[in-house]
Amino acid sequence: MKLRLTVAALSVTLCAVTAGTAFARNPHIAGGIQYVTQGIADKQRANIEDYQREMNKAVDQLSTGAAEDPADYEGQGYLAWAYAELDSAGPAGEWFAKAAAAATAKGDKKKLDVILSNRDHYWSIAFNDGIKSIQTAQQFADAGAKAEAATEFATAATKLRSASLLRPGHAQTIRNLATAYALGLNYDAAERVLVAGQTQAAADTSVHVLAEALRTVRANKASALIDAKKYDEAIAYYMDLTKGEPTNAELWMGLGNAYYNRAGTRVDAAKKADFKSAADSYAKAFENRTTDGSLAFNAALSYQNAGELALAEGQWRSFLKVQPGDADALSSLGSVLADQKKYDEAQAALEQAIQIKPEEKIYFRQLAAVYSKAGNNPKSTEMMFVYLAVANGKAHADITGAVKGAKAGTAAANTATAVGTPEKIFDWTDNQAGPLQTWMYTAKHQAFTFNTAGALMQKSDWNPKK
Repeated sequence: MKLRLTVAALSVTLCAVTAGTAFARNPHIAGGIQYVTQGIADKQRANIEDYQREMNKAVDQLSTGAAEDPADYEGQGYLAWAYAELDSAGPAGEWFAKAAAAATAKGDKKKLDVILSNRDHYWSIAFNDGIKSIQTAQQFADAGAKAEAATEFATAATKLRSASLLRPGHAQTIRNLATAYALGLNYDAAERVLVAGQTQAAADTSVHVLAEALRTVRANKASALIDAKKYDEAIAYYMDLTKGEPTNAELWMGLGNAYYNRAGTRVDAAKKADFKSAADSYAKAFENRTTDGSLAFNAALSYQNAGELALAEGQWRSFLKVQPGDADALSSLGSVLADQKKYDEAQAALEQAIQIKPEEKIYFRQLAAVYSKAGNNPKSTEMMFVYLAVANGKAHADITGAVKGAKAGTAAANTATAVGTPEKIFDWTDNQAGPLQTWMYTAKHQAFTFNTAGALMQKSDWNPKK
């Protein structure tokens, strides 16, 4: 998920306050204002050398004046202006803020509008330049030019950092600065910006977007740690995050992913321990998002891998409450139940799975194994016949023709009369019995296997027990 970018409307006009009623002004402030005015004029005439000299003198004079007369907020606005012209975003932002606060306190709306207009002019230039660099970087990234993309993302961060200094506490700017860092894969810097930004922008009505962005950045950071196979770091990072947000399902799911992936690198007891931790994390995620069956599925599978059969059973049942009729989950539940020697329940789960996906041959073999463990060899044989027919057989192309071709009086012909035409027929060969043909009545949950003479070799029935 990408963080959204927003381009600011450019403020294109710089404003100076015209003189009102004459008053005695600090000579350093008066001189500094004159230097700013001259400097802007020289800049417009492309007289850059004089412009830079004049702006530096303006900063010197206005800084001295601000110290001597801290009540002159118009002078502070000019000092901020001079700093902005010299690309000193930090001091410019500080003095714009001081001047605006003083003008607000005095109720001087006219000067306040000028101060804010000048600030927003420089802010919008830096902000939009940063957005443009992000967009350029993304184009490089899409083209596979990683080095160029990295350079542009770094440029974007520099521009947006200047914008954030010029307009401190502006949520939109903070968010996009974090975007530049995150897209440049500097997740630590993005996280720091967003964490601090929530305090800095507390008065901004859009501050909530920073919390949303922070969640995205943290998810991407953790995912990057997992992708880099830095599982220990990912686990420690997620564990720290869950302490702060114990009901955040995304964080618990991420922690589960980290443990699950690390389990794949371990053996024996350590492997099982990681699967158990993964399962606990997924289960915690499911507790906080009970409509997401995938979390219960992951917990069940992880518990099963850890050998925690009772816990796995509980999670499979939870998953099936959210997504009833999932044949694969029923199959897994059947395995867990069989391993706990709950054979009747295992058989019922597998019979239900077969009803849902009768074409899945593995379910028949699994059910045969459950019957065998339960000591019911006849039923085990029934299911093995079906499994072998589906696994080794070839689907008969002409089902109607095969049924009509059954010799009168044979078990095959009698079955056709009594039960009807099967949905599928499989031709296969048994090492001892020779060529066989299995008629599958999936809707009736039955199968009949005949030899070439039409004699019944095996009837299989997987009807659920009443």
